Amino acid sequence: MASDPIGVRPTKRCLGDLGVGPPDLGMPLNEIADTVVASAQSLPEQLDAGGAERVVSLTDRLWFKVKTADRRAVVTELRAAEIAEWISPAQGGWWIGAAGRRQNDSPQRDFYAVLQRECTIGKTVSTNHLLPVDWDWKRLEAEQAVAWRREMKRMVIGMIASSIRSGDLAVAEFRKHRIKALVRAENGHETYLAIVAEGVPDPQLFALLLDCVPGVEAGDWQPEPSGLAEMDPASGEIIWSTLLPAEAAVAILESAHE
Repeated sequence: MASDPIGVRPTKRCLGDLGVGPPDLGMPLNEIADTVVASAQSLPEQLDAGGAERVVSLTDRLWFKVKTADRRAVVTELRAAEIAEWISPAQGGWWIGAAGRRQNDSPQRDFYAVLQRECTIGKTVSTNHLLPVDWDWKRLEAEQAVAWRREMKRMVIGMIASSIRSGDLAVAEFRKHRIKALVRAENGHETYLAIVAEGVPDPQLFALLLDCVPGVEAGDWQPEPSGLAEMDPASGEIIWSTLLPAEAAVAILESAHE
């Protein structure tokens, strides 16, 4: 299985150095349209190829240089112990700690010289303040929540659309959970939709799942068994059903093609 692509994220400190505000949560920080951030994305590959250039004056950990035109930055890879268990190293392992500009006419004001002085107290070098802080981790968590919900909604709409077309149960795997959707319309009766989940013990997670269905309000759902879908949950299953308005079915079919 292919590994996740590595993203090199700017810290809050780095965003300030670049004069860039944080974008909407739908855009990961490593995808910001900035030349320094864009150039930094190739650094992990450069390191693997032996082409990354170290910042030799920062001796407490490995920092690497990013150069583009007259702009400069420093990037580091966190150690495994510095990354929370819920974070993929590909998503939260690499960070741009600071950025600035090259000063050809004044070596003392050059970015790397200024950064060296900033990180040196007496004979001690510490770059801990350049590492991600609480804001950075919360931002990453929020980005992942948005991406996770987008992925879930795409899956739910795709399953419902498939069941509308076939009249059969549609099944998908989502983050170690098995999700099913069944749309059924019998002659002379309204159309109903049932969402089935296996191994989803968290009620909030199931509520998010149901909220991904467009055109259906939260109060329209009811747990099975009921008089609506007349389905009995098997062991480990949770089933909620609702009447599916015709306009909602049309919207779902249209969304599935986008």
